[in-house]
Amino acid sequence: MLNKDLSEDLKDLASNQLYRYRKSIKEIKGQKIRIDDQWVLNFSSNDYLGLTQNNDIKKSIINGIKQYGNGSGASHLISGHYSIHDEIEKLSAKNLRFDKSILFTSGFAANIGVITSLCGRNDVIFSDKLNHASLNEASLLSKSKFIRYRHLNLDHLEQLLKKYNGRRKLIISDSVFSMDGDLINIPILINLCEKYDAYLYIDDAHGFGVLGKNGQGILEHYFPKLDISLKKKKRIIYMFTLGKSVGVSGAIVSASNEIVDYLIQKAKTYIYTTALSPAFANGIITSLNIIKKGKDSRAKLLELINILRKTIKNKMLLGNSITPIQPILINDTKQSMQLSEKLLEKGFYVPVIRPPTVPRNTSRLRISISALHTSKDIKNLAELINLNVYK
Repeated sequence: MLNKDLSEDLKDLASNQLYRYRKSIKEIKGQKIRIDDQWVLNFSSNDYLGLTQNNDIKKSIINGIKQYGNGSGASHLISGHYSIHDEIEKLSAKNLRFDKSILFTSGFAANIGVITSLCGRNDVIFSDKLNHASLNEASLLSKSKFIRYRHLNLDHLEQLLKKYNGRRKLIISDSVFSMDGDLINIPILINLCEKYDAYLYIDDAHGFGVLGKNGQGILEHYFPKLDISLKKKKRIIYMFTLGKSVGVSGAIVSASNEIVDYLIQKAKTYIYTTALSPAFANGIITSLNIIKKGKDSRAKLLELINILRKTIKNKMLLGNSITPIQPILINDTKQSMQLSEKLLEKGFYVPVIRPPTVPRNTSRLRISISALHTSKDIKNLAELINLNVYK
């Protein structure tokens, strides 16, 4: 019966254009990838600064393998915690001006670990309607009262903060929404936290490296000197991933001393998993230093974003994004898939994002721009979309 039920579910997915296939990449050269025997320009990667291909980071990882070996061999609280892990945590805390940081193996693991540690049955979580799946999963697993507010509608959030009380209140949000590229308003959220005695958990997976003068993400975007008062910062728990702009793997959570110490003791996704390879950690240190000095890469990225938005003729297709995430809103799933296939035939890999990742009738192509792209790459893609898009 189980297999029969699964088969029926799979058939339903296929009939509704929702069945997903993996594309196996055989080779990569800059922003070109080889899928089967076809070389295509990759507009699907979150490697916004092109650091997955950076030679200095590669050398650091190789040197890390020579010094530490291939893997950590144990969890952090047994014998898998290396001094290089300490260095990442200290550097991140210093750059972001937090008391302390903690290293997780992924952003998903960080979100699950933090939220389920800090919240339980007597607490209330307030979550943006379009938050990443990992934030939703974490909230449900915590067994807290889970309240969702309308996307970016902070008036609605305030109404809910007035209505619901608990032992602890936690507002959680993506900083840059991964399917739309739009931003949260951090200063208003911090003020709401102060007004209603809540904590703020920020998932800056798509903001770190890209936003801010020194690439320090959404907080630097709104506070260029990172001069948030100590009183306000005590309410903030900030997470950024190491597998997107940083170009390696893992995630960092920065917060007050008390919160980070508590996570070391309580976060199951930190305690009960093998620690990140110290060789990768060596590469992450190099990458974090590159990002802080990478003003030229961020300037180029902004230029490419502007070229795309200017070249797309039908502005109604574009979302409201100043980030490398640029959705082309087709809405119909079948038409979105057909357009993606046409672009692939012409040598451009732009994936379709469809339900349940996005709400029904909001299927889109998600263009992810990298500093490794050229202005010619962007113009050619935009012109193909102009020729083939459904009116």
